[in-house]
Amino acid sequence: MDFIKNYTMSGWVKMPNYRLNLPEYSDRAIFEGLVNHLIHRDYTVMGGEVHIDIYDDRVELVSPGAMLDGTQIQDRDIYKVPSMRRNPVIADVFTQLDYMEKRGSGLRKMRELTEKLPNFLQGKEPQYQTEATSFYTTFYNLNWGENGRIPVEEVANRVNSTLEKYPVNEESSVEKFGGNSKSSVETFGDTQESSEKGSEIMQKGSEKKFGDSKNKSKSIGKTAQKIIDFVISDPSMSAETMAYKIGISSRAVEKHISKLRSMGILSREGADHGGYWRIVINPQTEQ
Repeated sequence: MDFIKNYTMSGWVKMPNYRLNLPEYSDRAIFEGLVNHLIHRDYTVMGGEVHIDIYDDRVELVSPGAMLDGTQIQDRDIYKVPSMRRNPVIADVFTQLDYMEKRGSGLRKMRELTEKLPNFLQGKEPQYQTEATSFYTTFYNLNWGENGRIPVEEVANRVNSTLEKYPVNEESSVEKFGGNSKSSVETFGDTQESSEKGSEIMQKGSEKKFGDSKNKSKSIGKTAQKIIDFVISDPSMSAETMAYKIGISSRAVEKHISKLRSMGILSREGADHGGYWRIVINPQTEQ
């Protein structure tokens, strides 16, 4: 996952009292995809491996091994595909590691996780395809359009943010977001330098286009912001996992979650077990 994060980018916009990340992809969805390819690949194919190919507009996962029943996944309704595990021992190990659920819902979950992103656009759902000896999963860049990288203000408009609207500047989208106009293999040499440069560009671009935040509501704080970032990355993440990642107690995380919910920034969808968190795009500002 670190490799994929290093070669993809995430935009963000300044909300009244927090930062809303607009990632190109759902981290958790791609993780689910990697797990799916590892447990279902055909290990009898000598020299075969799981490929991760990163392009400007998509990330593709490819592994040896088609559908066990010989059908084409692109011709099936993924919500009605029964679970058939080619490698049950590996699947059980991954289940014990909590890398996957035992009920075999990976394809559906990848789509649902992508659809939960604040900048999701219809038609950008993950797509699945099988050939005679291969399985493909394609994740589409949510911040990329027919003419290249989508300007940050257009993405902000898509999520119906309450930011100040400025005219679209004619400067190139590469200057706004940082560029990867060629394939990742060709353009990313020094990862740290590229990441720092892209972060600097995004920060300047956001400040320029969405104004100074001096007159905005008070910031929610670093810990609460981390919780929001976690929710966007993985909506089903538990408070215990958040606490472990941040380095504080579960009780402290629950207090921050309670405040975010009272502010109208965070909401819970579904039951405590099996439900997920959702960022409310138009939160009430704290008085």
